Amino acid sequence: MVRFMNKYVRGASLFFLLLLFMGCSSSIKSTYSEDDLLMKSDSLLALHPDNLELLTSIVNAKINLAKTKGEISIFREILKIDPNNKTAGYYINMDEGYKYHNKDYKNGQWDAIQSFSKAAALIDTLGEPYYWIGKAYEKKDEMDFELPLESYDKSLTLFLTPDLKKKVELSKKSLLKRKKTYEDFWR
Repeated sequence: MVRFMNKYVRGASLFFLLLLFMGCSSSIKSTYSEDDLLMKSDSLLALHPDNLELLTSIVNAKINLAKTKGEISIFREILKIDPNNKTAGYYINMDEGYKYHNKDYKNGQWDAIQSFSKAAALIDTLGEPYYWIGKAYEKKDEMDFELPLESYDKSLTLFLTPDLKKKVELSKKSLLKRKKTYEDFWR
């Protein structure tokens, strides 16, 4: 009976110590504010280079800042500390795609398609890159109906904001109307 009680007391003591340790350990989020993480990110990472929770907290703070300010340079900073960050890669590729798409020459559209395709590969649940791929195909070749329609259809199967979904539907409807006009003309 004494042995059983000793094991019980020892087990309870270990359990109590574990609870005490877990209760006393604080997470990075409660230790540093988002502003602290942003302002002190370099020094914090230098002091704690192997702290995955710290790295994740800093990256998330920078992503929030980049989305709020709309500054692509912040996404580039994120890739310096986390080279495999898909969110940062996505936004950088989308930004490059927009820049190529806004160029007037048709070769720029191939570059836009490539950038949007890279973004789509990084986050494959979002439909926005496929919408822009469709727009680039339309701009590249006004007589190509199949590739833009395929891109718009793919876009509609993935996540889109309500406003973007309306844009995709309108683009598809307009393209189908143009396709029908073209086909009717050549009959």
